[in-house]
Amino acid sequence: MDQVDDVDPLELVFPEDLGVADAVSGAAALGVNSAVAREPSIRLAPAIFPVDPLCGPVFRDFEQAGVRWCLLGLPEGSRDPRGLREEVVTALVDPPALGSAKRILRANGFAAVPIWDQPREGAQRAPQGEGTHRFVGYNPKSDCWVTLLLVTRLAYGPFATLETGAERGCLERRRWEGGVFLLNQDDAFWTLLVGMLLDHPPGVPLPASPDPLAFSRLERLVVEARTDSPIARLIGGFLPAGWEPQHLVDCVWEGEWDVLARLAPTVESEWLASRTWAARRRGAGARFASRVGARRLLGGLLSGSRGLSVALLAPDPALKGVLASELGETFYLPVSYIRMGAAPRRPGRSRRLTRAGFLRTLTTFWRRWASGSLRRAKGRLVLFDRYTYDARIPPLTPVRGLGRLQRIVLGRACPAPDLAVILDAPAALRPRRTRGPGGVEVPFAVRRRQYLDLALRLPDALCVEARSGEDRLRREVTAQVWRAYAALPAPVWLRCARRLRRPWRSGR
Repeated sequence: MDQVDDVDPLELVFPEDLGVADAVSGAAALGVNSAVAREPSIRLAPAIFPVDPLCGPVFRDFEQAGVRWCLLGLPEGSRDPRGLREEVVTALVDPPALGSAKRILRANGFAAVPIWDQPREGAQRAPQGEGTHRFVGYNPKSDCWVTLLLVTRLAYGPFATLETGAERGCLERRRWEGGVFLLNQDDAFWTLLVGMLLDHPPGVPLPASPDPLAFSRLERLVVEARTDSPIARLIGGFLPAGWEPQHLVDCVWEGEWDVLARLAPTVESEWLASRTWAARRRGAGARFASRVGARRLLGGLLSGSRGLSVALLAPDPALKGVLASELGETFYLPVSYIRMGAAPRRPGRSRRLTRAGFLRTLTTFWRRWASGSLRRAKGRLVLFDRYTYDARIPPLTPVRGLGRLQRIVLGRACPAPDLAVILDAPAALRPRRTRGPGGVEVPFAVRRRQYLDLALRLPDALCVEARSGEDRLRREVTAQVWRAYAALPAPVWLRCARRLRRPWRSGR
């Protein structure tokens, strides 16, 4: 056997990615001067887990539950204008194991977010099509939102209408590397190439220049590209006369993106014309759902979106305001801040004015709670400040008769929120005195003890200690709130629709 056959093809094309010893040995086998091969050499670290550590327990549970899966590519990281980190991971899952995969993700703190909704400004939009499911998790250590897209169909184009049917074959040929399953080199090349040519928003033409990172990855994969693989044969059936899959491989070798860009509309039109009736139906349904989800008046009411209501309680009002502002800037979902209650009653008023103030406060509670419930139904995080729970704290001065009855009614005037967060701060880190109801100053230790006693009486209360700075407090509260959001059940109407749809999907 010739000595050249012992050298990895990647060593011949990309010697800069090899270690020093590997590059020198490869150059010696080809008769190249070792000094020349040593200059561009870079010593690489061993293969590490390529995705966020938050996905590690998920993938381990996938293996234990027998879920067949593989990543469709390396994760994509981004930062929005506010500096918030986000990592998007796309995984191909065997359709029969999709239910098990969803249960595992919810158990690990990942929340299902409809693909038709844009959760916040700057977030990456998921591919909108049937067969794509988005789950989002939060890693408080790295302050990163991890989006895991579960894909059951290899489909491309606007609304994923161009289906390949190569899902099971790709799962059979997957490979294990760095603690995850990845696509075969040949499948990875063709899926990436087709995605770069056909995955673009509706009505938006293909860019004149490709993404440098994606195209460099494509150039690395072209070494292992085959022209007789299932995906290559599928694409070859939509090429113009005189074109073969080998021509596409040659264009990538030569870096001729302009040729590929001119060829993409022809491939897309031929593929659209040869779709099956089922693919056309799924594409029409995805297009309709996308238009409904884009209506601002409907919000997330019809897309299956859900929100969360949180009552912020703290003996220090300034701490609540800072935390609410931080959550409004960094939380994954849009945030609405609602201040409950009317202005406090001034002392020295008559009994009639006291009754009028009670009714006004009660009406304000109901009106603002209804406004928050509507925003929660549209998929927003609603932060209630000065919730009705504050009326359950013992007053500074003893009250009797009508005043005591009013506090009992106000403390239970509205239904309980999904979660109550009580921010506890040690007395040593806060001022000695704070202002209570009516502007009366009281010792901070007394107010803190009252809120801690309230946390023991509330069923869904979460007590968070603010000891190590506001940023750590914001991360801890975000992680706890997101876990509560992930544990919420789906809307009732959506669960009923899924039950009615199951017999039709199973063919019965």
